[in-house]
Amino acid sequence: MVLADETLRLQAECGAHVSRAWCVEGAEPGTHVAVVEMEDEEVARRCFSAVLAACPVPAERVQQLREWADDIVLGPNTRALAEAARRRCIPVRRMGQGSLLILGYGIRQRRLWGARSDRTSAIAEMIGWDKPLAKELLRGAGIPVPDGRLAVDAADAVKAAAEIGGPVVIKPESANHGRSVFLNLSDPAGIAAAFQAAQGEGESGAVLVERCVMGAEHRVLVVGGRVIAALRGDPLYAAGDGRRSLRALVEEINLDPARGAGPECPLYPVEFDEVTSATLRRQGFTAETILAPGERALIQRNGNLRLDVTGNVHPANAALCVLAAETVGLDIAGIDLVAEDIAVPLPEQAGALLEVNPMPGFAMHAGIPVADLIVREVYPEGADGRIPIVAVHGSSAAGVVRVIHGPLLDRGMVAGALLLNPRLEVGVFELPEQAIVERGLEFDRCDVLVLTDSPALEPGARLLIGCVASDGVVLVPDSAPWREEVGVLCRGSVRAYETGPGCEAAVACLVDQELSRRCR
Repeated sequence: MVLADETLRLQAECGAHVSRAWCVEGAEPGTHVAVVEMEDEEVARRCFSAVLAACPVPAERVQQLREWADDIVLGPNTRALAEAARRRCIPVRRMGQGSLLILGYGIRQRRLWGARSDRTSAIAEMIGWDKPLAKELLRGAGIPVPDGRLAVDAADAVKAAAEIGGPVVIKPESANHGRSVFLNLSDPAGIAAAFQAAQGEGESGAVLVERCVMGAEHRVLVVGGRVIAALRGDPLYAAGDGRRSLRALVEEINLDPARGAGPECPLYPVEFDEVTSATLRRQGFTAETILAPGERALIQRNGNLRLDVTGNVHPANAALCVLAAETVGLDIAGIDLVAEDIAVPLPEQAGALLEVNPMPGFAMHAGIPVADLIVREVYPEGADGRIPIVAVHGSSAAGVVRVIHGPLLDRGMVAGALLLNPRLEVGVFELPEQAIVERGLEFDRCDVLVLTDSPALEPGARLLIGCVASDGVVLVPDSAPWREEVGVLCRGSVRAYETGPGCEAAVACLVDQELSRRCR
């Protein structure tokens, strides 16, 4: 048991969310099989090997495994989606070492990749990333967006600002997380300098000049045609104490646990980049300025999204956000808008919608079960993405599986052991004992388990019995000495079948009856 417990603990040290480990008696007297829950197979195998090599595992080896696993274990958003699915008893499988999750089995499977579903079109994403194109579409749908255009150089940016009139915003066409976004600029020198800084930030080098809409920044999350979360961002200030510089005060701000570079952090660290420096210069400050006690300096005008206002969104604004997501074509979108008060319709306060973002992060929406709502959009209440699964264990499993396939094929159903096959309607698995020990199970629950002749109840058989659904059935040979033990271990019902010549056909008939009942 020490081997199983230590492997489990080491996986947790590496960031995996696992909690179960146990031992069962092996097939040979005096032997045991360790069973350990895993989130990622490669992480589990490396942890197991490390425990085998030295127990307890040396601290330096633990640190090596942690550093290696940082790029392997699920990120916070993907893990939240996986856990939300598991809470609904929806099967979840991670593909590769990225963020692709396969939910469900066979013909009922769906896919999630972060805040992107298999209903998210590539065209919609490309429109969302192309800010001028998205604005053109939004304007054509009657959604208020700020006037603006792309500028080719600093002089053109100054010219564009004059055409727009009033204060403007300068930002990269592909701006992300508010980087190099300069707000409320009016003087030509400041506009030209902002252009140069913004040009170096975006991937394309293109720079947008837009009318500056006054108000508070908001992020509204739309999922499946509904607003499910909204945050208000207020300007970030540093308060002086007469001793420390603004640089030191900003370092203290960055100690906030909510700030960090990773996706698990709702707020990004404050950087002393050109935007922050320009914001301070306009107030007559530098990074080394020491403010008097009680004196405040504006650090950021945007990007400080902290206040949940989900319950305050005016129905007209919610409808506008949903329309914006539909106009771009996104089923999951983060809508950025500016308004003095989200409880007042945008047209009544000269507010505007700024961007429709594909693949929005949702760690910032603390307190809102975003992952659960995304999973509910993929699988409405009552759906679990499962198909009927039949498992056959024992020395004569192969012959039974061949006979089981017959009635299914006669009904035109697609049956097999490849749960990723999007046409699969019934899963039928031949599972010899050695295959279970070496590779585990492809599924977490089965509906029908067929146990063939065996002198004793093997560990693999015990594992399968524990996977039988509460409304499932275990078919056992009438001559098996362990029939009563199966009844104790099984949550479902137990039925016996006669052994002897032709028993495979009788078993197939019982299996077909069970599947017919489930497929009605």
